[in-house]
Amino acid sequence: MKPTTALLAAVCVLFLVFGAGCISFSQPDPNGTIWKLESFGQDNSAPTAPISLSFNNGVISGSSGINTYAGSYTVSTSDGKLSFTGIASTKMAGPVGLMNQETAYLSALGQTASYTISGETLTLKDANGNTLLTFTNPLADTAWKLISYTPAGKTAQLNAAGFVSIMFEPNNELTGNTGINTYSATWKLNGNTLDISQPSTSKMLGPQFMEDQESDFISLLGSVAGFTLSAGQLDLTDAAGVPIMSFEQILPGTSWQLMQINGENIETNIQTTLTFNEDGTISGQAPVNRFAGQWHQHGVEGLTFSNVAATMLISYDSFASNTEQQFFEILNSVTSYTAADNSLTLNADGVNSLQFVPVYQDILGGSSWYHADNSAVTLSFSPDASQIFGQGPVNTFSAAVTYEQYGEVSISNFISTRMSGTQTQMNAEQAFFNIVEDLESVSFNDGQLVLTDGVNFLYFNPQQN
Repeated sequence: MKPTTALLAAVCVLFLVFGAGCISFSQPDPNGTIWKLESFGQDNSAPTAPISLSFNNGVISGSSGINTYAGSYTVSTSDGKLSFTGIASTKMAGPVGLMNQETAYLSALGQTASYTISGETLTLKDANGNTLLTFTNPLADTAWKLISYTPAGKTAQLNAAGFVSIMFEPNNELTGNTGINTYSATWKLNGNTLDISQPSTSKMLGPQFMEDQESDFISLLGSVAGFTLSAGQLDLTDAAGVPIMSFEQILPGTSWQLMQINGENIETNIQTTLTFNEDGTISGQAPVNRFAGQWHQHGVEGLTFSNVAATMLISYDSFASNTEQQFFEILNSVTSYTAADNSLTLNADGVNSLQFVPVYQDILGGSSWYHADNSAVTLSFSPDASQIFGQGPVNTFSAAVTYEQYGEVSISNFISTRMSGTQTQMNAEQAFFNIVEDLESVSFNDGQLVLTDGVNFLYFNPQQN
């Protein structure tokens, strides 16, 4: 080796050691990319609500957890310099924890001086090289449920029926449920362009309206070209940038009641509930005590709980106390969850599990339905779901509803008009009213609302707004 060459090599080694010279600090251009926040600072604390950041021709935008924001950015790809200016956000209020997190996030953007992009990770740093924010692929390891969609060739959105999910696995596999069948495909993200392959599905049958929705959903997946993320909502868009399907996260804002522990029904005088608050906290009622804590989602179906604390009431009901102890032991060991049309199961160590059903009163409030075999027969719930009313085969009706555990209900103050019809209509109405008056429970199945008096069943499809 020539002396000059050897000297240069030695200098490069020294520069490598001290982090200067002979290293290219150039970075990929962030323009046209979208990211989700993975962690704050160097301690890697995870956000408790979805936070996103997109770059588009000198403009940034995204969701800061509660509000949306926008601003300008200046970037130098040759040396990795990056700064944000003029950041402004909407003024929605939210839980204190989320508001504090939002303030910290926007403050960190204001301190940004440089960035690095490595694979699917974007890191923002301050002027001293300290990590401020770490972002990752906005879709990988996320799971969502469909809330509305626009069928091909139409402009009006339809509300989704049943539990329709989409899960972006980190290995570029796409899985989920159509409300009737499971499906699988592949997905690929290039900047803000999203490609989804033609899905393959299982072959179960369901109600016609659910089969129609499934057909629309699978067809729309094939026409997805992009996406937007804002305030916990995922919109999949077509080639023109028009949203064709809207999704929300599966757990935030939902309430459940415990039905089984390790496959065995529980019977206590106090209903055990669990609510996933949007600020990353949980709250609920155990068989004896109230409790609160935090929940953390990991990937598509990973779930853990931390800092679970309860009141200190003592019960002389040994069964309730033992049930509560078992409930908390499993809750603190949960590692994953599975959600379906009518249930939530929390899984711990592959053996123990907690199975929940929805708090039906919360879900049914303000909803409207029509009979699966006769669309003229309708059923609606008041906003607090304490009253039902509707149209029978001939007469209108109303009644009060009381909700108990696991979807069990009781009906009181049933009244109807006194119009007459044909003998066939009156016979059908009497059979219908008999079931409603003697109603014992409500549930969901394949997107339908199922009413039963313990012997007979009524199936209702959701009314579209």
